[in-house]
Amino acid sequence: MTTDDDSGAQGPRRRHVLRAATATVLGAGVVTGTGAGVLRALNSSDGSAGGRLLLQADATSGVGILERGLKGLGLKAQSASSWQTPVLDTSLVSMTGFTWRAGTRTPPRILVRYRTGGRWSLWLPAPLLHDEPDRTSGEGNGKTGTGLVLCPALDQPADGIQVQVNGALPPELSVTLIHADRLAGDARVAAEASRSSARVVAAKADTTPVSAPTIYSRAQWGANESWRDGAPRYNDTILQAHIHHSASGNGYAQADVPALIRSFYKYHTKSLGWSDIAYNFLVDAYGTIWEGRYGGVDQAVRGAHTLGFNASSTGFCVIGNLDQVAPTQATLNSLAALAAWKLSMYARDPQGWTQVVSEGSDKFPSGRTVTLPVIDGHRDTNDTACPGGNLYAQLPALRTAAAGGIAAATLKLKQPYVISGKATLGHTLTVADGKFKPNTAAVTYQWLRNGTPIAGAVASSYVVAPEDVGQTVGVVVTGSLPGVAPVAQSVAADRAARSIPTLAIRTQRKPGGKVIVHVDVTAPGIAVPDGQVQILLGKAQRTVAVKKGKAIARFVGVDPGRWKVRVKYSQGTNSRPGKGSDWVRVPGRGPRARTSA
Repeated sequence: MTTDDDSGAQGPRRRHVLRAATATVLGAGVVTGTGAGVLRALNSSDGSAGGRLLLQADATSGVGILERGLKGLGLKAQSASSWQTPVLDTSLVSMTGFTWRAGTRTPPRILVRYRTGGRWSLWLPAPLLHDEPDRTSGEGNGKTGTGLVLCPALDQPADGIQVQVNGALPPELSVTLIHADRLAGDARVAAEASRSSARVVAAKADTTPVSAPTIYSRAQWGANESWRDGAPRYNDTILQAHIHHSASGNGYAQADVPALIRSFYKYHTKSLGWSDIAYNFLVDAYGTIWEGRYGGVDQAVRGAHTLGFNASSTGFCVIGNLDQVAPTQATLNSLAALAAWKLSMYARDPQGWTQVVSEGSDKFPSGRTVTLPVIDGHRDTNDTACPGGNLYAQLPALRTAAAGGIAAATLKLKQPYVISGKATLGHTLTVADGKFKPNTAAVTYQWLRNGTPIAGAVASSYVVAPEDVGQTVGVVVTGSLPGVAPVAQSVAADRAARSIPTLAIRTQRKPGGKVIVHVDVTAPGIAVPDGQVQILLGKAQRTVAVKKGKAIARFVGVDPGRWKVRVKYSQGTNSRPGKGSDWVRVPGRGPRARTSA
């Protein structure tokens, strides 16, 4: 919603007043409805309405509305520049808005207060509208006005109001009273939204570079198509996405959202005379995206969201007051996905700038060429606080995420990664030589042992550990861009990791030229090594199986002298070959060395 920051007698900036008053202001459409209103005569003796202002909701929308001129409600001058109504008793009222004849040079500063449970709220300012059709669009009924001012608590509607007008009294000044209830189907739609099971209503999603996000249709939020004025209007292209907030309450439940959107719709079409709801899309605090203005979510439908800049843009409205709270991550994710999809249709860079010719706003006169971000906030084009300071501060991150969404449509592994090095205990494995497209993708690594992530192993290199022996060591290389699904490649070493054996050699001399050679085999990561050893003593040799990590060979008839014992280890499961040597001295004389088990 677009609002004027001037809050009149309540303070210099609207957002501060609302916090102090614990009330909520709604923008260019919140809860509204049709239905008949009944006004009984005013009782001037006590300054309050002798009867009640009665709202009656129609069965299809659950939204009640009553519009009355303030002069007919007993508005009286308090001074030369201040007017006030008596206390007005009402049926249940959730919010109020004010309209007057367009073209008024000096808009009024309007305050309203609510009576709930016999207690009165503070005086709350009604924000001026800036969400409007362009003046050349043909939309509207000759009225302008304020946004809607919500009761301090959405679930505690008022039964009385009082209005104060300051500064100027415009012609045809009227108050619109609004109250909305949930319909039976709203809870079901909310439940579907919480499960992300909505229909995607984008007819051309498969023809765009970026996949369409899940979008809830007008039928799902309960649009009465008879309220709009018929055929939608289309722009030639889309240069920008304008980001708004409704400036409405932040405490709504998920099941309240359809009723809120129906209310936006009715206020825009019936009270302000616009052809349809102002926004092309709405996003709630739960991250649900809702179709706004009729005409096809995949089309360049002309909205009425950004005065002077509707002719080449699309408008996204976040439901809530983002001056008061920060946007949820779910909201930001949905905005990024929506912007990426919508802007990709027209090859727009979410992080870029564009030149737009104003059709006339309160910030840029008609005909002026303005350079603006492709994704901008409403305050960039109009004199307003919209989309709220907390959301506006997130626009740089939103642009980055949306750009990532577009890039992700072509994010791919251009060249596979490979592992170099030996899968051997203590050796280093390195994954390299791969490429993602685009090369701006962030690359991360996660090493695996038999498919399970190894804690802390997140570099491009990895040193094989004892726990890896006998296991398959691999790595997942992931390319990612902000706001998009990553692309990953898995690659494994060419064989299971092996240990490096250690051979402990011990010799025994026996009388008569006998020598016994003991070999103990150990290998980190292997509890009981197996395999075989070949033991050579001089020209004699013996091949012995390793059992329980040990092998023994006996040599007889060894000539006296100093002999070198050479040992070769091989065929061990998950172990590399190894070798070792020792010396043995044989005393006395004897025949040539022979072997014996």
